[in-house]
Amino acid sequence: MKLRIAILSLLFWLSPMAMLHAHEAHRNNEPDPVTHSPADIDTGKKIKIDQSRTIPNQQAEHGHKVGTSTNFNIVDFLGRLHPAAVHFPIALFLVAALAELIVIINPSAGVGSSIRFLVWTGAAGGVVAAILGWLAGGIRMSDRSEILGLHRWTGTGIAVAGLFLAFLSSAPANSSKRTVFRIGLAGVAFAILIQGYWGAEMSLGPNHMGMKGS
Repeated sequence: MKLRIAILSLLFWLSPMAMLHAHEAHRNNEPDPVTHSPADIDTGKKIKIDQSRTIPNQQAEHGHKVGTSTNFNIVDFLGRLHPAAVHFPIALFLVAALAELIVIINPSAGVGSSIRFLVWTGAAGGVVAAILGWLAGGIRMSDRSEILGLHRWTGTGIAVAGLFLAFLSSAPANSSKRTVFRIGLAGVAFAILIQGYWGAEMSLGPNHMGMKGS
């Protein structure tokens, strides 16, 4: 019970509103916004900026559309729920990976049933989040935005892998299926971290962590 309370607390702590301003650009299949590093400005490089593709202008345009629109669009509404829904599978799978690590270190920890609950719930939430993500980004097979394309297909892969892991979550310890489950769960946990980075790239702008050079 304490573990589940901690999970719910983590979910509420991870507030979901960060990606809403990028929603309109993704639906319209716009390319990645143009941004420039401080080094570009400091070195006096001549930069031609397309003002229509900068993040502030995308936000202003999005706010104008929201303020003037009078027609309710169910697909658009469901797509806007994606940032909220995606935090559930993120937290659940990461906590499941931590719990599985505890079992490996201490097999008598008694968290096996919690792992099954976490993985099954995370898998269900992953499917919902993926469907909402497709509605948010527009239903198409390719994107002009490279980051959106990576985010779309990585998220879809995580949802499919989550279902696969759910069916393996009851495998007995020291079995080959359990080994596959552990490898897959570690892979999904790592993919979720990468997926979160790409999500932030879309919501906060390219190179939001300042890790790329000029």
